Amino acid sequence: MLNVADRLGSGIAEMHLLGARMIGAVTPASLAHEAVLYMEMDLLRQGWPVGQSLGALPQLQKRLGLGRPASREAVTILEARGLLDVRRGPGGGLFVAAPALEDVAGAALMYLALNGGTHACIVEFRLLVWRMVVTAAVQRRAAPPAWHGAISEWGLAVELAERAGNRTMGHLAQLAEILVRISSSGAVPPRSKPLETAIGLGNLSDALKHLDALLGPVSEDAPVVALGVPERGFSLAGRKSAMALAARLARELGAHTGTQEAEWETADRLGYTDAAVRQARRILQDFGIVRCRRGRKGTELAPPAPPTGVIRLLAACLVASAGSPKDLREAIHALISSAPALAARRVKATGLPPSVPSSAATGPDAFELLTLENRLLDLTGNPLLAIIVRSLGLANIFVEREPPTPLHLSDVMGLNRRILRAIESGDVTTADILATAKLQLMQRSDGEYQGAA
Repeated sequence: MLNVADRLGSGIAEMHLLGARMIGAVTPASLAHEAVLYMEMDLLRQGWPVGQSLGALPQLQKRLGLGRPASREAVTILEARGLLDVRRGPGGGLFVAAPALEDVAGAALMYLALNGGTHACIVEFRLLVWRMVVTAAVQRRAAPPAWHGAISEWGLAVELAERAGNRTMGHLAQLAEILVRISSSGAVPPRSKPLETAIGLGNLSDALKHLDALLGPVSEDAPVVALGVPERGFSLAGRKSAMALAARLARELGAHTGTQEAEWETADRLGYTDAAVRQARRILQDFGIVRCRRGRKGTELAPPAPPTGVIRLLAACLVASAGSPKDLREAIHALISSAPALAARRVKATGLPPSVPSSAATGPDAFELLTLENRLLDLTGNPLLAIIVRSLGLANIFVEREPPTPLHLSDVMGLNRRILRAIESGDVTTADILATAKLQLMQRSDGEYQGAA
């Protein structure tokens, strides 16, 4: 098997290890899947150079040190996920492509559907993103557009993020609207004069109050995301997507127990080629959703589906969009700071205190920091929030081009442990105060503390 860290070079081995810890990487299912991971990490390291030629398949095969079948399968997976363009004929070859946000949304919805996620986490995520954008706009005195002026089809949050100068926040706001649009056919929130007036006056407290009223409460009784929903997301990418077929196959597998039919049987039943079905199944296997078996034994679900594939896909999208390190860090800090109060509120509502992990005996380091940050995200009860923050973190590690080494790591770790204790007792106020203190510390050390979580 390939050793991804060795292939990338020892200089970024720590970055790779942090990235693996962040995304919860699973053991690649085959040489081809490990080659996919290697290529993704290498392209992230290069800033995801959209349009760059990678040469023809023989050149890539030589670079990977793999046989032709494994190299071809790796290219098939990357092409199906929208990360490579395969051009044939004179001047053709393999070219780096950027994934569509619609593909990211479809992958996230497929993860939620397979793991019992509800529509509430989507609505809640949109609210968190809007609060983040509004806060940034107020802090930077970014006034909303004129009331009768043109505005993005994705709503005020995208427009405000652009005016605040944070490209990453704009992409997240658009992703949130795509998720809502696909999952519930919900419309973009209407413009609100009270909200925009408060933003223009720089009154953050009033702006957030009007925002909460505009977007409405999050219903804890929201239904589970159905497995048919992700197919709509992939279809919005504007192409006959292998991802859409993958979502359909996941839905079919979820409706049956045991192993399923062989690839040729699926192709014959659905009217696809064997190659198309193989491509879709390899996507599901690369995402850790299924186990593929040879011959007539077919494919079976491998629950619980990990978020690894979604995180990697969104990270590529964020890096390809040319978001700056500052943009990424600001978004990470803002979303992380919202997690403690959210987690404490969940504990207070359920009365079920979580277990708090013990500190590592070797003392605080970047890996322990990641463990605690991931624990904080998991305690919020919103898997979508955890996926987005981890994607931002993975993108940030490679955009920064060096491992995160915070100067105030011990202080951040100490605050994290106090935050976890506040969450354990359901103390929303204390959790929020500590999160604010942590945010201020992270912002003061901006440039050294590189948003490891």
